[in-house]
Amino acid sequence: MVNNQYGQQPVWSARQPVYGHQSYHQLRKMYRRRRLRRLRRLIGPSLLLVLILLFVVWGVVIRAQRPAPGTHVMYHPLNSALAAQVDKLLASQVAGDQFSGSVLIASDGRVLFSKGYSMADWDDQLPNTPHTKFHIGSLTKQFTAMATLILQERGKLHVQDSLCTYVANCPVAWQPVTIHQLLTHTSGIPQLDSPVPLSSPQDWIARYNNVPLAFSAGAQFSYCSVCYQILGYVIEQVSGEPYTTFLQQAIFDPLRMMNSGFDSDYLSLPNHAVGYTNWQVKADPDDWDVPPQMSFLLASGLLYTTAEDLYRWDQALWTHALVSQRSLNAMFTPYVSSCPTDGPEASCPQYSSLAYGYGWFIAKGFATGHQLVWHYGALDGFTAYIARYPDHQVSMIILSNLGSLDEFGLASALEKIIFAKT
Repeated sequence: MVNNQYGQQPVWSARQPVYGHQSYHQLRKMYRRRRLRRLRRLIGPSLLLVLILLFVVWGVVIRAQRPAPGTHVMYHPLNSALAAQVDKLLASQVAGDQFSGSVLIASDGRVLFSKGYSMADWDDQLPNTPHTKFHIGSLTKQFTAMATLILQERGKLHVQDSLCTYVANCPVAWQPVTIHQLLTHTSGIPQLDSPVPLSSPQDWIARYNNVPLAFSAGAQFSYCSVCYQILGYVIEQVSGEPYTTFLQQAIFDPLRMMNSGFDSDYLSLPNHAVGYTNWQVKADPDDWDVPPQMSFLLASGLLYTTAEDLYRWDQALWTHALVSQRSLNAMFTPYVSSCPTDGPEASCPQYSSLAYGYGWFIAKGFATGHQLVWHYGALDGFTAYIARYPDHQVSMIILSNLGSLDEFGLASALEKIIFAKT
């Protein structure tokens, strides 16, 4: 030990560092503290960044639940209670020879139930599945209406235009009729029962040269399949394409509806359903071989599709994938009361109200009274029904190869299950 002149120990030693000097242990502690401070400075923002990224990714995942055009149908794990009840109902219908086909139910962009029942083809023992193709009859009209709105957004026509703007040698009686009135079944153009000459579109239109309107244009609702065939003709004139080609390019391709179309050789297509008028009794289909120059005649009811493709179409109508919100609003506006004034459905027994937009009926639901937009179709052993509940973003699709199906009764029973379980 070194003493100073006063005989005292120095004020520092190897064990007692003076100010400004630190021992190895103290230095290690100091560096450790510094590292911890640096880590805290790094970890704090990093954790925040990670949380932000997780939040963004979670948002993307949630949005991805609804299939955008061009994506595969996404399935949500089945609500077991809903699935069990729906399956029990449909199985009992099959057991009673009352249902054959495919059903899909979706809620808020998620497929909750999708399953086929009974046989697509009894002769070959091919079962129905969600991928089976069915003719959908008048559900075709909503696609024709959409094609019309797409052309309006492209500036090619306007729904308030006179029909005769787009029809050469237009029948005199059609002069006051507008595109809007064709879309809403209020044109007054009658359905002719005479055989349709297929030589040319001009000959087909000329049949109406001396035929008066059944009522003044816009005066009332009268369901009119020929009006949608005329719309198909207008679509061809405006677009410069055959009706079927325009729908393929403007709707089916963008939405990746790969199993939908108007193929006249439907029975040669893979995964097609055969139509039956009654249980295992084959329908006798009409001649659907329409010449290319007459493809506009398909616009009222000759589309085939699958439950999954129709789901892609349904989901596009919740978005702006095809048209703007303004056009969607126009499609689903209840323009005219569509309760029949005579016949077996004169009192609209299934609904508390019934109106028509562009290619869609608009009403209150069968069983629950929820807002409902829907359409049905029937064609030579096929029955189809689609329902959308806009207040709940719920959709129901029923495709059947049984012409005797009570689609309204089935839809009512399914509606009760859906709104009890979703």
